[in-house]
Amino acid sequence: MHEVIGTFVGRWYVTLLGVVFAWCAVRHLGWRRTLGYAVPAVLIGALFENGSVHLGLPYTRYAFDPSLRGEELFIGDVPLMVPLSYTFMGYFAFAAGRLVVSGPRRTRGRATWQELMLGVVLMVWAVWIFDPVSRLGDRWFLGPVFHYAGPGFWFGLPLGSQLGFTLTAVILVGLLTWLARGDEDRPVQGVRHHPHALALLTYHGQVAWLAIVAVWLHATEMGGSALLMWVPAAAVVAVHWSAQRQPAAAAPVTFPREPVAEEQTLA
Repeated sequence: MHEVIGTFVGRWYVTLLGVVFAWCAVRHLGWRRTLGYAVPAVLIGALFENGSVHLGLPYTRYAFDPSLRGEELFIGDVPLMVPLSYTFMGYFAFAAGRLVVSGPRRTRGRATWQELMLGVVLMVWAVWIFDPVSRLGDRWFLGPVFHYAGPGFWFGLPLGSQLGFTLTAVILVGLLTWLARGDEDRPVQGVRHHPHALALLTYHGQVAWLAIVAVWLHATEMGGSALLMWVPAAAVVAVHWSAQRQPAAAAPVTFPREPVAEEQTLA
């Protein structure tokens, strides 16, 4: 019971994001498709995390803090909260990517590959913020969570870890894209009424929260990096959405008629 409480109460942010994921996914996909995504996501997370801990694949070699044993549930040599987080990381990235592609007035983009590609990018982008800040855990309530063997080009994170997570993103976002392939394209009255608005807001919230924590812990280079990635992307999306607005109906263009030459009669 102590380990259960440590997992779902001690890691309250994972629980909170998991609840939001369940709410959004069930409303969008229904229970069957949600389980059809969540179960493989947790299994893939457990397999890939343990594979990296023992074999260095696919994220390169790293280890979780052994002091976590007895404090929270483990699956193999990985805290259970880690593979559980794969569910909402993949779904929020997928749904946010679909909203960015479709715009605030439609529910689907013009092409499925656009939704897939942007979902993968957003999922990997989030990890570029999550992992560096999570490694500061001994400086805030998270406590020490994990450490990489290194070396790492991105705040101690090896390039291989990001390439490996890109593979994970392709699998999870690809699975969601397939499960949601039959969703119809419907008109929407603005972003506030969009079915994926909450997912987009939550995606930004989880990234912004960690960026703010980084600045608070005086890791301003991490917080600044998050800001430098977010601002240009937000500006591009704002321009993209603005270009999708329906132009006002223009007045019909009329052209003067050529004068009809009058026939002259010869006297």
